[in-house]
Amino acid sequence: MSGQDDEKHDHAHEHDESCEHDHEEGGDDIVTLVDAEGNEIDHYWLGLVELDEEQFALLCPIDELDEESESTNVYVYHYEEDEDGAESFEAVEDEALLARVQAAAEAMFTEDGEE
Repeated sequence: MSGQDDEKHDHAHEHDESCEHDHEEGGDDIVTLVDAEGNEIDHYWLGLVELDEEQFALLCPIDELDEESESTNVYVYHYEEDEDGAESFEAVEDEALLARVQAAAEAMFTEDGEE
């Protein structure tokens, strides 16, 4: 996972709660978020981190994925699912919280890689 500095976490657009999430076991998970201007932006669902009884989705915009690059921008969103299954994503702006989520995510991916 790439480092998450101010430049990589300065979201160019705000996402509202509108999204479509095609989450299939073993498949390519795609989340479509809608920004404030109504633009649909597809993201790869990379994982879910639980921290302090909150859930954080790790997403990578498909159009930013560069297979030749050694690093990939990963964006962190508060993630919630209501009793009807509707999902909501809210950008995390707190740098200290981002650092904690990043550390938890790196530990999670390191454990997965060792199995």
